[in-house]
Amino acid sequence: MKKTVAALFGAGVVLFAGACGSSDGTASADETTTTTTTTSASSSAQGGAGVQLGNSYEDNCEALLPYLDELEGWGQDRVQAAQAVADAQQQLPQWQELDAGQQADTLRAIENAGKGEC
Repeated sequence: MKKTVAALFGAGVVLFAGACGSSDGTASADETTTTTTTTSASSSAQGGAGVQLGNSYEDNCEALLPYLDELEGWGQDRVQAAQAVADAQQQLPQWQELDAGQQADTLRAIENAGKGEC
C-alpha cells in the first residue's frame, strides 16, 4: 500500500511518499521508503513554483493544478492533497503577514485547484 501526501511550502513542492511493508502488516526499515522532492528558489523564479504566499488567486490556482493533476494520476485524492497544502500554508510564519483578503484568496485558490477548477 502506498500513500502520498503533498504539501506545498512557499516556493517549493514537497512530496512525501511512504511505502507500507509486507502483507503480514509488519515493515522493516528496508521495506519503508520516504522520498522528498523540492523545487529550488531558482526554479520557482522561472515559473516552476507552486503556491506563493501573497500571489493572486489566479496565479496560485494555476500553479497548483499541475501538481494536483500529477498526484491524481498516481491514484491520490486531489481534494485531500489540496487540503494538506492549505493546512501547510497556514502553518508558515509568513501566513500571518498576509491580510485577511490574501489569506482567503490563497485558501480559495487551493480549494478550487483541488476541485480542478480555476
